[in-house]
Amino acid sequence: MEFEIRGKCILKLAHQKGDKKSTHIATDFNLDVSENLERSEYLDKEGFPTALGSKSLTICFVQALVGNIHQAHQRKQWNDVEHLKFIISELEKGFATVADASKSEFTS
Repeated sequence: MEFEIRGKCILKLAHQKGDKKSTHIATDFNLDVSENLERSEYLDKEGFPTALGSKSLTICFVQALVGNIHQAHQRKQWNDVEHLKFIISELEKGFATVADASKSEFTS
């Protein structure tokens, strides 16, 4: 049986003309699974990922990161070691602040 685990992530940013950086406003993300899977195993009644759903979403996003690192390296856009260092730095920044995790919903 083939099935799909879909993770979607949207960054909301603000940018002022002339600034070198944008300001992070929010990160919205959610999980969806193919019709041939039992949705209740991945999402609870409120639409939040279950333990299995959280693990599946993490695997989905990690595989997307790995693919992006390989692609950028193969296209000589970014050295894979420097890319990994950047990812680690961004993870450190993300855990240095208090997060408010709430449910994200997308229409498409």
